[in-house]
Amino acid sequence: MRIMNRYMLPSVSILIGAAMIFPIYMLIISSFRSETTVFTISLLPTEFAVGNFVEAVKSSHLLRSILNSFIVSTTVTVVAMLFHAMSGYALARFQFPGKKLIFAWMLSTLMIPFAVIMLPLYLITKNLGMTNSFAGLIIPAIFNAYGIFLFRQFYREFPKELEEAAYIEGLSQAGTFFRIALPLSMPIIAPLTIGFFLANWNSYIWPLIITQKETMWVIQVQLANLVGGGYVTPWNIVLAAAVIAALPTFLLFFIMQKYLVEGIKMTGIK
Repeated sequence: MRIMNRYMLPSVSILIGAAMIFPIYMLIISSFRSETTVFTISLLPTEFAVGNFVEAVKSSHLLRSILNSFIVSTTVTVVAMLFHAMSGYALARFQFPGKKLIFAWMLSTLMIPFAVIMLPLYLITKNLGMTNSFAGLIIPAIFNAYGIFLFRQFYREFPKELEEAAYIEGLSQAGTFFRIALPLSMPIIAPLTIGFFLANWNSYIWPLIITQKETMWVIQVQLANLVGGGYVTPWNIVLAAAVIAALPTFLLFFIMQKYLVEGIKMTGIK
């Protein structure tokens, strides 16, 4: 029984991991197939049509769409991390009138589906002249109560002794935040960075509504156009484009993996 328990958990972990990786594996090997064999059911690569990736880049504004998505996702993530950290720190440390009411009001926005505010948000954005622009793609995506909530909870457990030592050394409140609290917030910044970047990289509905020019399309809109464009969909080209579009997300995960694991360790120790 003890031996069974010893090997059961690793076996279950391997099985779950394989189930999660399998669709990605099929995506990669299918992207190297020709148009006539793309739907062939085979676990092993049958051919290596590298030209699919060349055609994916040539047949559309794919690289431009990837650049647009990278600009939008990176800008939203960086600005959101800064603003949300500042807001969460203020809600956790400072005392001011209406603090609880403001926090409750922020949290209540999490219960409102995006479909409810989609039309009013579009009308506001249109009246401000931000359609078909990076401003229209970036500004509405910055504000999110989820990030503020997590930063508030993190800073409530943040050691006050570090801040008191900074005050003794002559740092102001702003200096204490930017030089002490924010640099030590990597355990919460790492997972939020990954979450915000992926959410904006995979965003489809809002970019589809706010942009009509193909030069402003993000990668998800471009992929949808590849599927719906014309009478016959070149699925091998679509899959190759999807692989190219997924590369930045894999790169981000490998870069942030170290900080993500360290954050989990610190949370467990606490």
